[in-house]
Amino acid sequence: MILSPAERSYLYDSLIQKPTIRPDSRAEHQMRPLEAKTSFLPGSNGSARIRLMDGSECIVSVKAKVVVAAKEANLIECDVDVVGFRDNSNFVSNLKFNLTNLLQQNFPSDYLRLTSKYSFKLFIDCIVISHSSYPLTLISLTSYLALKTTKLPLLVSETNDEEIAELPTFSDDWDNAKPIADYFKGKGKEFQPPIFITLGYVGSNLIFDPSVEEEQVLENGLIVTFYNNKVITPIANMNLAVNSNNSNFKGLNQTAIIKSIQMGNKFGGAIIRALDALIEQDDDNDAIF
Repeated sequence: MILSPAERSYLYDSLIQKPTIRPDSRAEHQMRPLEAKTSFLPGSNGSARIRLMDGSECIVSVKAKVVVAAKEANLIECDVDVVGFRDNSNFVSNLKFNLTNLLQQNFPSDYLRLTSKYSFKLFIDCIVISHSSYPLTLISLTSYLALKTTKLPLLVSETNDEEIAELPTFSDDWDNAKPIADYFKGKGKEFQPPIFITLGYVGSNLIFDPSVEEEQVLENGLIVTFYNNKVITPIANMNLAVNSNNSNFKGLNQTAIIKSIQMGNKFGGAIIRALDALIEQDDDNDAIF
């Protein structure tokens, strides 16, 4: 919804207050409520769907393929489709680039190794069915749930195939498949895919997960990367109001970047814990965040 000049002025004055006054009564660090479902696509190794209260919806499917590791530059490949946008549009290309770069740079691909020669390669397909605000956080949260619930078939052949040339053999019983997180637990680590957190900068305030109305009055937008319980690079700034004009857009000062890192470190862990809690709920029921 495109706001009128009077509505923009009123909303801007509300957001710069201390504490900030948001139209939906959220605190500055609160995300929008969402519904989530995992492991619902039978043809995928992992899947997830998230619906936001404004009608935005994203579905992510993860499929695994056995490849010759030496022939693959990356073991993660992402694709993003947005309903209503061309696949080669700048909007879709930027979303795809950001998600691909996020996972390829921060996903510990060594744990996908099967044998001396072979490895799993993950294909992550994201479909944004509908969206109002900038959907990068929606995509990354859905990808997080899909990856955390991804299962890989159990390897029953030898892991050392340097001397014997044979293809990996897997158990025919899918009940023996192991969640990808189990491969990390066996090596004393916890599997936590990286996520993007979108923040809006207005006045001297930073707000998490700005809505489409809030995006129209922001002075700048920040995309923060959260991984392994801390904010990491890249941290990018952009005009989040891609579907409307934003006359308030300004440059970004150092204070805003420092504050975004502090807020990400403070509240990012709560987002991860909430997502993990969704996964632990019964798969037969939609989970509420």
